[in-house]
Amino acid sequence: MAIQLRIPKPSEKQRLFWEDRHSYVAYGGARGGGKSWSVRVKSVLLCITHPGIIIMIIRRTYPELRANHIEPLRKMLGRKFARYNDSKKEYALRFA
Repeated sequence: MAIQLRIPKPSEKQRLFWEDRHSYVAYGGARGGGKSWSVRVKSVLLCITHPGIIIMIIRRTYPELRANHIEPLRKMLGRKFARYNDSKKEYALRFA
């Protein structure tokens, strides 16, 4: 099954973040700079290219995590590729 994602062109900082191959990468900056979007997109791309990878996305509070990552991932991927377990606070992406 072919997976198609429409990803807008990233900014230069986002592109550098996506291309970084280190195991741990920090990405900071001012509010509204596209950090959360970049993290979501890179996470999805890594899940597609590295089946079984474990990725942790954290925020200061659970409501922030839900608003900034969980809900946008649901909209981006739908239920076909993603399942969120609210009791475990765990998102599972399956592309195979």
